[in-house]
Amino acid sequence: MNKKNNIFLIISILIFVIIFGLALMIGRYPIPINEFISCIFSKGVGFETQKSIILNLRLPRTIMACLVGIGISLSGLLFQEIFQNKLTSPDLLGVSTGASVGASIAIILGLSSLYISVFAFFTGVITVVITILIAKLFKNNSSITLILAGIIVGGFMSAILSLVKYFADPTTTLSSITYWLMGSFENTKMSNTYVLFPVILICCIVLIILAWRINIIALGQEEAQTRGLNYKFYRILIIAIATLLTASSVAFCGTISWVGLVIPHIVRLIVGRDTRKTIPLCISFGANFMIIVDILSRTFTDSEIPLSAVTGLIGTVIFVVILIYKRREIVNDFN
Repeated sequence: MNKKNNIFLIISILIFVIIFGLALMIGRYPIPINEFISCIFSKGVGFETQKSIILNLRLPRTIMACLVGIGISLSGLLFQEIFQNKLTSPDLLGVSTGASVGASIAIILGLSSLYISVFAFFTGVITVVITILIAKLFKNNSSITLILAGIIVGGFMSAILSLVKYFADPTTTLSSITYWLMGSFENTKMSNTYVLFPVILICCIVLIILAWRINIIALGQEEAQTRGLNYKFYRILIIAIATLLTASSVAFCGTISWVGLVIPHIVRLIVGRDTRKTIPLCISFGANFMIIVDILSRTFTDSEIPLSAVTGLIGTVIFVVILIYKRREIVNDFN
């Protein structure tokens, strides 16, 4: 990594430490910094209320926000590189829509939050498997075929989701489904982070190891074969990792828009398309972004603002700025 990339990475890590600490102090019950420090370092009696708020409420959701930000940002980056399309999002193959169907069914059945996450995860993964199988029916290995299959399966899952919502009880389960679909960290427990953390960690390590291969796979099948890489194997592996990141993230917090689209664009503006540089920055930028979103969602109103509403407001503004900044390149792409 060059000097510029190292500087941005160090700065983003320092910002992460600051934002993480602020997330534990800021909320509808603000904790002054002197009380926060006392809670952290005092071993005796005192500040029980503050400790309870920090350890039981804010710490789990802040860690979850960090993990989800990393997962969705990396997933968006991988899909954009593999399909060579800068407008690709993590839901390209229908994983988020499939996860929403599973979560909605679990909510109607009255299952606990753990089973809702399990249903969401497996239906999200199954949706992508169905997408890949449909693409193989065309006996065409092009990215366009897989994208079209994703659109077909995603539309089908959206129809199922509409039917599930139609048959849901409007006084109870429908509102729960709607709230889940908009995304929230409100019910996050530390046990949830124990499940998601190893998944995100292993995926990050594998992606850092595969970074130079991802660069080559993104150039296309001919270039990969010239370099001696098994294009089909690595392409499926990268898609599987991106799907795992998205499905596991969505399973614990609901669907979250814009993050997987905006963060990779910001990172590429800074360091270019080399995934050896963009992957570490996506990790730090994605974590920072989602922690800030979580702070905003739970601070300014008595009831929490859905995460997708906050990411949508911030994401659209950022994306417009990116489009203005890159307008000449976009015009050239279309010409």
